[in-house]
Amino acid sequence: MTQTETNRALITKAYDGLAKGDPTHFTALFDENIEWRVMGSSTWSKHLKGLEAVERDLVGPLFARIDGPYLTTAELILADGDRVAVIAKGNAATVDGARYDNDYCFVFRLEAGKIVEVREYMDTILADAALGAG
Repeated sequence: MTQTETNRALITKAYDGLAKGDPTHFTALFDENIEWRVMGSSTWSKHLKGLEAVERDLVGPLFARIDGPYLTTAELILADGDRVAVIAKGNAATVDGARYDNDYCFVFRLEAGKIVEVREYMDTILADAALGAG
């Protein structure tokens, strides 16, 4: 299996789980030194370095605002070498009863089977409106 095929398979398996509300295959891919950029200029736009920062400053605040499972379905997965791009659709309710059904494009860079870099593109205005300050 080529690097491209391996990376695509890893991300596909992760998104198969995310579509069912199971993030374990996704989070298992996070490298300790992961670098995550949420692109844009909203309160949710960030540049985080390290797994601890990602969990504390992005994942934790996000899931504190979500009521029930946060389903993310991949619509398209493209891979080329160490990069995998995913167009995805979110499906979640907030603790305030609002819908948070964002559209995403994630670009992952993998090394040795781990995600070392993420660029996340989304509707940041929707994120601010549905989730409040990030």
